[in-house]
Amino acid sequence: MYLRTLGTEEMHRLYDPCMKRDFPPEELMPWKWMKPLIEQGCQRSVGFYDDNGLAAYALFIARDNRPKTALLNYFAVQPERRGQGTGSLCLGLMREALKDTGCRIIFEVEDPETAPDREAARRRIDFYLRGGARATEVRSTLFGVEYRIMVLEEEGEGSPISDEQLAGELEALYHITVAKKHKFEEVCRVRLAAPRETGSFSRDLGRTLTYLLRSRKRFMGEKLKEYGFSGGMYMIVLHVDRNPGLSQDAVAGHLYLDKCSVARKVKKLEELGCLYRETDQNDRRQNKLFLTEKGRELAPAIREYLGQWGDEVTSGLTESEKETLITLLMKTIKK
Repeated sequence: MYLRTLGTEEMHRLYDPCMKRDFPPEELMPWKWMKPLIEQGCQRSVGFYDDNGLAAYALFIARDNRPKTALLNYFAVQPERRGQGTGSLCLGLMREALKDTGCRIIFEVEDPETAPDREAARRRIDFYLRGGARATEVRSTLFGVEYRIMVLEEEGEGSPISDEQLAGELEALYHITVAKKHKFEEVCRVRLAAPRETGSFSRDLGRTLTYLLRSRKRFMGEKLKEYGFSGGMYMIVLHVDRNPGLSQDAVAGHLYLDKCSVARKVKKLEELGCLYRETDQNDRRQNKLFLTEKGRELAPAIREYLGQWGDEVTSGLTESEKETLITLLMKTIKK
């Protein structure tokens, strides 16, 4: 895939069939306002292409033809290319284009605390984080919509930009996009987030860990539903695969699961033909767990799916950052 700049006429040809389809009328700038911005060099348009033609397009607001900071104003993937990782590829190309330039791209993301679809807002933040952007303390309000501001930048003169500088750059860019018929201070406000409240670290840590757990649950649920699995059944399969003959109570303890919950999951796994129980001859109150041939064949696939999930949620991290993340998290676990 590659990107190239789109001229005024090319962008005009995309406006009606693509932009009117991809953006609601209240978000879409009329062409009569957009065209002068393109001609003045304040709005740059790029297309992302591969062998099958146009895969996506993006429009950036900048203050001149050679900007240091640009605001991603519109970004859309062609309908037939969605759900295939095209957006991530495009973000990677944007990042590649910034290398050694000291330039940066600003992203607006609706604040999950106020967005109508909070989960979608969180997914968008996660998408940009995986693509290498960083979250900032800059916030903006534009026509009543609350945004969190993120920035993508590479090493170069003037990077990383401070939040105070970024807020100033963003306000200058908003002055370009807000039509003169509006009184700027009535429809737009840029500010830094309020100082973190006492206890906010614990709250943010809890939210992050909860998000990761839900993300894994949703991912594994989709991958394993054809096998009849639900909840944490796959964790029991993997644990018994590593420790054949382990007691049911021991599995519950090692996985920090309720004994009754494990009993229900074990029963379901038996019904699916993945696992069987044997009474412990030394303690007939206990059951030893073993995988069937079907269960043993399924274990490698489960590990592969978990690997895919891990790659997906850490795709924005370097190998060194991944190692640091695991090291720090392991420090929080009390033996």
